[in-house]
Amino acid sequence: MTSELGLAPQDLKAIGLDEESWAELRSGRSGFVARHMGRVQLPMGELTASIAALPLTPIRTGHLADWGDIGSGRSTVLDYNRVVCGVPGLARPLLYDFNQTEDTALASGDTLFLPGSLVEAGVRSRLPLRHWSPAGMERHDGEGSLFVPYVETEWEGERLPLTELHRRRMREHFPDATFHSDLLTGEEERVTEVLHTLLRAAGTDTRALSYVFDRIVHRDGSVERFKPTADASGYHLGPFDYPTADALVAASLLPARAAVAAGRFTGQDAAPAPHAPLLSVDAVTLLYAVLGTHRAPGQPPVCGDFDVHVQWGALAMGGYPPQRRGYFFSGAKKTKWMYEAVARDLPWAAPLLFVIAPTAPFLLWPSSREPRDVALVGDLLARVRTAIAAWPERVDRTAPEIQRVVAEWLAAEGAELSAAFRRQIRWGDRLSPDGRPLAAGEPVEPEGFATLTMSQACQIVGALVEAVA
Repeated sequence: MTSELGLAPQDLKAIGLDEESWAELRSGRSGFVARHMGRVQLPMGELTASIAALPLTPIRTGHLADWGDIGSGRSTVLDYNRVVCGVPGLARPLLYDFNQTEDTALASGDTLFLPGSLVEAGVRSRLPLRHWSPAGMERHDGEGSLFVPYVETEWEGERLPLTELHRRRMREHFPDATFHSDLLTGEEERVTEVLHTLLRAAGTDTRALSYVFDRIVHRDGSVERFKPTADASGYHLGPFDYPTADALVAASLLPARAAVAAGRFTGQDAAPAPHAPLLSVDAVTLLYAVLGTHRAPGQPPVCGDFDVHVQWGALAMGGYPPQRRGYFFSGAKKTKWMYEAVARDLPWAAPLLFVIAPTAPFLLWPSSREPRDVALVGDLLARVRTAIAAWPERVDRTAPEIQRVVAEWLAAEGAELSAAFRRQIRWGDRLSPDGRPLAAGEPVEPEGFATLTMSQACQIVGALVEAVA
């Protein structure tokens, strides 16, 4: 297998490809195999080197917002993105720009990335936002969240789409970033084929349909969640009806077209559709994989007969096994039918090995602003390494032992940990803890991190999250 694929044994171990899965995918007996890199017993140093050497570029799916502080190491809980996206070949940002602005009270919308604001040196400045109303564009009062592509803002005397402002600033730090709306419009023909395939496979099963579409976006930027249904008269999301699959799919592409349209806030005739269906997170994840966002344009599937998609997921998506597997892997059995249908019914699609790579281990990298944290975390890793030396790959033994070591370490050294590092582990917000501007910094790899296996690192993060929460 290694000679046929041109990959080294450690590369296969990194992506979790074994002989059985290889045979299933190559023969077409299976159109989808999911693997969680958080279970891999390969040292982090070797693992990242193997990933960077693969004939693909994993994607790091984040949200559109102001990434300037992430690029300068001043975004606390989001600084791991600088690590993952800063190593050549390790990851490329693919930003979901269909998120929603945060409301004034930070009770709704994207309250982690804060797309309705600029964040500089950890200090948030709310942007002036405008959205569509029956009378045209009007100032948003901050109550409720808005669909980012339908929002206009003002910056340095210029009125422009909110998406364009964030894209400009993004290019300064991550010039290789790509965007969700560009993918949908650039691959519209194939996106259409995929969505029709999924609708045919779902039939009238409400649960299956909800894995494809699950919300409606209104012209004013508000978003509502509905459970889709289908019957002889067509498809329905709450009070919104689409008589055919063609009508539903065509309507779902309108927000992406609006998101990339030039001059889309210049007059009433430029207003988006009154309402349009939005893809579920499961359908979005599938599209990123089957459209080959991990490959260069025109590059064939990584392994010839089948493809390998590697995607870095944060705590919600990627988790930290064994305590938490993340929503993708936990739901893989429920969404398998989607990938199987696409691989079976579309001639250009290939069976897929989907590897979810957790970013959780990089939460162990403290900021250079807190040198004491760097030393303390290095001490923790040394204690863990000693405690599990007799059976380093026996998760049934290492997981409880790591929890014990973390508890003892926190009892002995926890008082010296900075508030910033605790906030990072608690997955708090991206702002300065005391509201004062943060000095530039960078995540620092603690001593011993490279020799931890991915599995061990995830276990340590899991133990810390439980203890510090």
